[in-house]
Amino acid sequence: MQSMYRTACRSFISVIVALLATAVVATAASVAVAAPDANEAVAHPFEGVRHVRWEREGTEPQVAHIVAIALDTPGIRFKTTEPNGPDAPRDTWCETTYDFVKRVGAQIGINANYFILDNENHTELLGLAVSQGTVVSPWDNGGMRFALNITKENTAVFVERPENGAGGTATTPTTTLYNAVSGRPMLIRDGDILVKEGGDRHPRTGVGLTADNQLLLLVVDGRQPTHSVGMTFHEMATLFQAYDATDALALDGGGSTTLVFANPDPEVVNVPMPTTLPVDVTLGPPGIERRNGNNLAVFVRAKDATE
Repeated sequence: MQSMYRTACRSFISVIVALLATAVVATAASVAVAAPDANEAVAHPFEGVRHVRWEREGTEPQVAHIVAIALDTPGIRFKTTEPNGPDAPRDTWCETTYDFVKRVGAQIGINANYFILDNENHTELLGLAVSQGTVVSPWDNGGMRFALNITKENTAVFVERPENGAGGTATTPTTTLYNAVSGRPMLIRDGDILVKEGGDRHPRTGVGLTADNQLLLLVVDGRQPTHSVGMTFHEMATLFQAYDATDALALDGGGSTTLVFANPDPEVVNVPMPTTLPVDVTLGPPGIERRNGNNLAVFVRAKDATE
């Protein structure tokens, strides 16, 4: 009797094990064939640079570009829009990112600081801006209280306006200012996302840093429903985090958002869109560029390898 009982128990356990094994295999198979969260196209257009075109399809599509730049790449250097000078009006002359990259002979360019958009040929920048050691705009009392500074030796660090720091260039932590751009909000600090979920989706531009000394440039197309709806600040922060950013800052976005590569001739990589166009219009590259008050350029050697 006990033998028959043991035999029945073994049979029951075998059935359970078989069913569990089948469930595990089925789950693994379903995971293996599941559609990816987003599509990526990766290229290496320049020495020490990786470019990812990130796309999420669906009823609310999103298209972004992530440019990862190894800051220890030999020969790499940076430049932001230079000041007008004491005899010229306001801080800078307005210029598209494309024209800026072409004029200075750089290989990569993005838009940078927020600025006063009043259809003049010149403008005032908002927040701290420094171009190759020359102060273009000091801190103000507004919301642009964070900045990215890249020293002449290509050491990159995020800094903050100190208390009562408006009108000056002091930073926390203290650093030697060389090329500095500012914006808002700070998206990630020491690995933690600082912005809340929700909010409106728009074209976005941002900069981030990784623990392994890479500078991340993020450009997100938006306001074009059949191409890309844009991102919230939280979505932007999450994407930065997915590419290993420990710190990240949003720069000016909207119609200013632009990414340019010159390999060798300048080309607008994303699809900029001014706010004056209807929201249901979808453009193709190069879109319609806005003349921005400040741009950030990267000088680096070109290479042909892609993957």
